[in-house]
Amino acid sequence: MMSVELLVGFASTIAAIVASTATLGYWLGRRFERIEEKLKAHDEKFEHLEERFEKLEGKMTGLVLAIHSHLVDFMALKGLFTEEERSYLVREAERISRVYSLRANPLSPEEAQFILEVLRELREKPAKEIDISKLDKALEIADKWFKREGAYEAAKLWINLYTLRVITLKERGEL
Repeated sequence: MMSVELLVGFASTIAAIVASTATLGYWLGRRFERIEEKLKAHDEKFEHLEERFEKLEGKMTGLVLAIHSHLVDFMALKGLFTEEERSYLVREAERISRVYSLRANPLSPEEAQFILEVLRELREKPAKEIDISKLDKALEIADKWFKREGAYEAAKLWINLYTLRVITLKERGEL
Protein backbone atom coordinates (compact mmCIF):
# COMPACT_ATOMS: atom_id res chain seq x y z
CA MET A 1 0.00 0.00 0.00
CA MET A 2 2.89 2.23 0.61
CA SER A 3 3.67 2.15 -3.05
CA VAL A 4 0.17 3.47 -3.97
CA GLU A 5 0.59 6.41 -1.60
CA LEU A 6 4.05 7.00 -2.99
CA LEU A 7 2.68 6.89 -6.56
CA VAL A 8 -0.19 9.27 -5.69
CA GLY A 9 2.26 11.70 -4.04
CA PHE A 10 4.62 11.44 -6.97
CA ALA A 11 1.74 11.92 -9.46
CA SER A 12 0.45 14.97 -7.57
CA THR A 13 3.96 16.47 -7.56
CA ILE A 14 4.28 15.82 -11.30
CA ALA A 15 0.81 17.35 -11.87
CA ALA A 16 1.78 20.45 -9.90
CA ILE A 17 5.02 20.77 -11.88
CA VAL A 18 3.17 20.31 -15.18
CA ALA A 19 0.54 22.90 -14.18
CA SER A 20 3.23 25.36 -13.08
CA THR A 21 5.17 24.78 -16.29
CA ALA A 22 2.04 25.27 -18.40
CA THR A 23 1.18 28.47 -16.53
CA LEU A 24 4.74 29.73 -16.89
CA GLY A 25 4.73 28.83 -20.60
CA TYR A 26 1.45 30.68 -21.14
CA TRP A 27 2.71 33.70 -19.20
CA LEU A 28 6.01 33.76 -21.12
CA GLY A 29 4.18 33.37 -24.41
CA ARG A 30 2.01 36.40 -23.67
CA ARG A 31 5.07 38.34 -22.53
CA PHE A 32 7.04 37.49 -25.68
CA GLU A 33 4.01 38.38 -27.80
CA ARG A 34 3.97 41.87 -26.24
CA ILE A 35 7.71 42.23 -26.73
CA GLU A 36 7.35 41.15 -30.34
CA GLU A 37 4.58 43.73 -30.90
CA LYS A 38 6.79 46.45 -29.45
CA LEU A 39 9.72 45.35 -31.63
CA LYS A 40 7.50 45.45 -34.73
CA ALA A 41 6.43 48.98 -33.82
CA HIS A 42 10.09 49.99 -33.43
CA ASP A 43 10.98 48.33 -36.75
CA GLU A 44 8.27 50.37 -38.49
CA LYS A 45 9.59 53.57 -36.92
CA PHE A 46 13.13 52.74 -38.04
CA GLU A 47 11.93 51.97 -41.57
CA HIS A 48 10.24 55.36 -41.75
CA LEU A 49 13.34 57.01 -40.31
CA GLU A 50 15.53 55.26 -42.89
CA GLU A 51 13.24 56.44 -45.69
CA ARG A 52 13.43 60.00 -44.37
CA PHE A 53 17.24 59.84 -44.25
CA GLU A 54 17.37 58.56 -47.82
CA LYS A 55 15.12 61.40 -48.99
CA LEU A 56 17.23 63.91 -47.06
CA GLU A 57 20.40 62.48 -48.56
CA GLY A 58 18.94 62.85 -52.06
CA LYS A 59 17.90 66.43 -51.35
CA MET A 60 21.31 67.30 -49.93
CA THR A 61 23.07 65.77 -52.93
CA GLY A 62 20.85 67.75 -55.27
CA LEU A 63 21.46 70.92 -53.30
CA VAL A 64 25.24 70.50 -53.36
CA LEU A 65 25.22 69.81 -57.11
CA ALA A 66 22.95 72.81 -57.71
CA ILE A 67 25.19 75.11 -55.68
CA HIS A 68 28.28 73.82 -57.47
CA SER A 69 26.65 74.21 -60.87
CA HIS A 70 25.54 77.74 -60.11
CA LEU A 71 28.97 78.81 -58.82
CA VAL A 72 30.82 77.29 -61.75
CA ASP A 73 28.40 78.89 -64.23
CA PHE A 74 28.90 82.27 -62.58
CA MET A 75 32.70 81.89 -62.43
CA ALA A 76 32.81 80.95 -66.12
CA LEU A 77 30.55 83.84 -67.01
CA LYS A 78 33.04 86.14 -65.28
CA GLY A 79 35.91 84.49 -67.21
CA LEU A 80 37.68 83.29 -64.08
CA PHE A 81 39.01 79.98 -65.45
CA THR A 82 42.48 79.91 -67.01
CA GLU A 83 43.88 77.50 -69.57
CA GLU A 84 46.05 76.01 -66.82
CA GLU A 85 42.98 75.29 -64.69
CA ARG A 86 41.22 73.76 -67.68
CA SER A 87 44.23 71.48 -68.28
CA TYR A 88 44.27 70.47 -64.62
CA LEU A 89 40.59 69.48 -64.76
CA VAL A 90 41.17 67.38 -67.89
CA ARG A 91 44.17 65.61 -66.31
CA GLU A 92 42.32 64.93 -63.06
CA ALA A 93 39.24 63.57 -64.86
CA GLU A 94 41.52 61.37 -67.01
CA ARG A 95 43.24 60.05 -63.89
CA ILE A 96 39.95 59.08 -62.28
CA SER A 97 38.68 57.47 -65.49
CA ARG A 98 41.89 55.49 -65.99
CA VAL A 99 41.94 54.21 -62.41
CA TYR A 100 38.36 53.02 -62.65
CA SER A 101 38.72 51.61 -66.18
CA LEU A 102 40.98 48.93 -64.71
CA ARG A 103 38.16 47.64 -62.53
CA ALA A 104 34.95 46.00 -63.71
CA ASN A 105 33.07 48.19 -61.27
CA PRO A 106 31.91 50.91 -60.84
CA LEU A 107 32.56 52.05 -64.41
CA SER A 108 32.42 49.56 -67.20
CA PRO A 109 35.51 49.56 -69.42
CA GLU A 110 33.35 51.00 -72.21
CA GLU A 111 32.15 53.88 -69.99
CA ALA A 112 35.67 54.67 -68.83
CA GLN A 113 36.96 54.53 -72.42
CA PHE A 114 34.14 56.82 -73.59
CA ILE A 115 34.98 59.38 -70.90
CA LEU A 116 38.67 59.21 -71.82
CA GLU A 117 37.79 59.83 -75.48
CA VAL A 118 35.72 62.87 -74.51
CA LEU A 119 38.60 64.17 -72.39
CA ARG A 120 41.08 63.62 -75.25
CA GLU A 121 38.74 65.66 -77.46
CA LEU A 122 38.67 68.42 -74.81
CA ARG A 123 42.46 68.42 -74.65
CA GLU A 124 43.15 68.33 -78.40
CA LYS A 125 40.34 70.21 -80.12
CA PRO A 126 39.30 73.83 -80.06
CA ALA A 127 36.08 74.54 -78.14
CA LYS A 128 34.02 75.05 -81.32
CA GLU A 129 34.81 71.48 -82.48
CA ILE A 130 33.94 69.72 -79.21
CA ASP A 131 30.76 67.64 -79.29
CA ILE A 132 28.79 68.90 -76.26
CA SER A 133 26.39 65.95 -76.46
CA LYS A 134 29.32 63.56 -75.83
CA LEU A 135 30.36 65.68 -72.86
CA ASP A 136 26.76 65.54 -71.60
CA LYS A 137 26.82 61.73 -71.94
CA ALA A 138 30.07 61.56 -69.94
CA LEU A 139 28.45 63.76 -67.28
CA GLU A 140 25.47 61.40 -67.21
CA ILE A 141 27.78 58.40 -66.64
CA ALA A 142 29.54 60.18 -63.76
CA ASP A 143 26.18 61.26 -62.30
CA LYS A 144 24.79 57.72 -62.37
CA TRP A 145 27.95 56.38 -60.73
CA PHE A 146 27.74 59.02 -58.02
CA LYS A 147 24.04 58.43 -57.36
CA ARG A 148 24.52 54.67 -57.33
CA GLU A 149 27.50 54.57 -54.97
CA GLY A 150 28.00 58.04 -53.51
CA ALA A 151 31.74 57.65 -54.11
CA TYR A 152 34.04 60.64 -53.64
CA GLU A 153 35.82 59.94 -56.93
CA ALA A 154 32.50 59.83 -58.77
CA ALA A 155 31.55 63.23 -57.36
CA LYS A 156 34.97 64.61 -58.26
CA LEU A 157 34.66 63.27 -61.81
CA TRP A 158 31.21 64.83 -62.17
CA ILE A 159 32.45 68.18 -60.82
CA ASN A 160 35.45 68.18 -63.18
CA LEU A 161 33.35 67.23 -66.21
CA TYR A 162 30.68 69.79 -65.38
CA THR A 163 33.27 72.53 -64.94
CA LEU A 164 34.89 71.56 -68.26
CA ARG A 165 31.50 71.67 -69.94
CA VAL A 166 30.85 75.20 -68.68
CA ILE A 167 34.34 76.36 -69.64
CA THR A 168 33.83 74.92 -73.12
CA LEU A 169 30.47 76.66 -73.49
CA LYS A 170 32.07 79.95 -72.39
CA GLU A 171 34.91 79.49 -74.89
CA ARG A 172 32.32 78.88 -77.62
CA GLY A 173 30.44 82.01 -76.65
CA GLU A 174 27.34 80.00 -75.68
CA LEU A 175 27.27 80.93 -72.00
